[in-house]
Amino acid sequence: MTTTVFPAMRTTDAAATTALLVTLGFTERLIIRDEADPEIIVHAEYALGETGGIMLGSVRNDGSALDSVGGNSIYVVVDTEREVDRLYEEVIDMGHAIVRPVATQPHGGREFDFRDHDGNSWGVGSYRGA
Repeated sequence: MTTTVFPAMRTTDAAATTALLVTLGFTERLIIRDEADPEIIVHAEYALGETGGIMLGSVRNDGSALDSVGGNSIYVVVDTEREVDRLYEEVIDMGHAIVRPVATQPHGGREFDFRDHDGNSWGVGSYRGA
């Protein structure tokens, strides 16, 4: 049996979040937009590899707990250390705040951390776990 975890988050800027996800290698699986305002994403799913992914939606200001932004922590595993270095430069070019610069880690792999426009913490690395 395969178990899949799909983190879910809200965003204040769906276009910026989508651009970040595509840069990190996610592919669009499903996007449902608000009929009255197509800038608002009601529900979206982006796949990463065969079993990974993330769900997101726009902040709707309806007072629900799902309207909070930031505070999420997501680690994205990429195939090679070269890919880590390439993404590091792209994330910098996109203007995201680097929290921990790219470096080879004592436990293995190469990785870096940054915060997105909503304050979410992202790690990108080649370490797949023990």
